[in-house]
Amino acid sequence: MMQRNSTFSESECLGNIMKDLAYYSAVIQSYTNSDLRLPETEVPLLNSTLEIIRSLRKSCSLTPNGENNIPEDVGAPKWENSSYENRQQMFKMMKGFQVRTITINRALGYISSGDHRK
Repeated sequence: MMQRNSTFSESECLGNIMKDLAYYSAVIQSYTNSDLRLPETEVPLLNSTLEIIRSLRKSCSLTPNGENNIPEDVGAPKWENSSYENRQQMFKMMKGFQVRTITINRALGYISSGDHRK
């Protein structure tokens, strides 16, 4: 049986999730604005990911009106290398985002279960 963590803060957890989503949104947005090898292929795929992130940020917002106090351009890279090097860097970031989404999913599942309130 799992022991309850009495120091868990739902608002802090959601705040950290919002910061992560803002960061990845900024990374993806800045990448789509860079010099891409195949923009007609890359941009639509990344834009659909951006829409999902925006929707999640709005749904999980800490404010009643769905707004976030975290700016969209938080720490976005400059993408000043060659297209190949930028794609490599973006691949690594998206792999990190994939892992982070698993953690976010688990955290939101825990919050929605209400186990932390028992």
